[in-house]
Amino acid sequence: MKKVICPSCSTVFEVDDKVEVDAKCPSCKLNFPIQEGVKALERSYTSLVKKGFRAYTTLEFEKSNSYYEEALNINKNDFDVLTRYILNLIYLNTYVSTNYDKVIPLFEEHEIVLNSKNTYLFLAFLKDFVQNVYIYFKELEERIIIDGSFINEKYVEPFFLALKALKEDFDYFDNVLTLLKEEDKNVYLEDNPSFMERYEKYKNKVNECLSTTFNLINVGDFIFEDGKIVYLNTNIKNGEIKEAKEERVIVANKKFKHEMMALYIISASLIVIGIILVAIGFALNNEIVKYCAFIPFGILVIYMIYFYIKISKK
Repeated sequence: MKKVICPSCSTVFEVDDKVEVDAKCPSCKLNFPIQEGVKALERSYTSLVKKGFRAYTTLEFEKSNSYYEEALNINKNDFDVLTRYILNLIYLNTYVSTNYDKVIPLFEEHEIVLNSKNTYLFLAFLKDFVQNVYIYFKELEERIIIDGSFINEKYVEPFFLALKALKEDFDYFDNVLTLLKEEDKNVYLEDNPSFMERYEKYKNKVNECLSTTFNLINVGDFIFEDGKIVYLNTNIKNGEIKEAKEERVIVANKKFKHEMMALYIISASLIVIGIILVAIGFALNNEIVKYCAFIPFGILVIYMIYFYIKISKK
């Protein structure tokens, strides 16, 4: 069986290519060659993945996942798209609801072979996942836990549920890490030497938080015990109950979009300048001009490294 897409109405369906030469769309009843439908499906799939990535780069995670979801309906076992889809979900976390509990079911729903390529993709995903956990705790401690106390009871239970889900996620990842081929894993770790240290740091932080005493304004200390929140009625701090101005952990903002637009414009300009210098160098058979073409490309590489480091710290 092969999946095809109707060139007319874009309906995706399966056909038995061993029996049939033409496909008939179940929606609009159009007849078309199977190979035409296969090629059209490949083009559609590529387009969906590109659109998903473009939306991701501007922090439009819901829009990005609408494209990735369509792509996964076409090819449910594309591990690259699956990891991007999962990352988008956790980037949509709020302080009243997180998506950490959706990670394991999504991995188990899809048949993934941990070959060399998928090992690299899994570890790259895990690196981004740990970065997200870092952002979650950092923003939580700046926007939700003020002067050592939760500013509102509405954020307490979601935090506890997030910790439980994160513990399950890290336990799951620990098991997957044992299944990876050491050779493939070591290749990735050579390029990312601090990765496992950072991974262990935030795994331990999650476990520590599950046994830590926290404080809620006007209520006092509380702990997480036997799967529930237990208030101790101690260390009561009086103050104003507040809500976060923005409950999304990662907030899409105009400044970031402007920075991305600047990146595109600067990158395109430097590439064009480099190409023009190469063309002039060949036209004049001038080696100096040819070598000068490396200057804008070098500047572009340095700028992109700077930009990546900058957004990684946000």
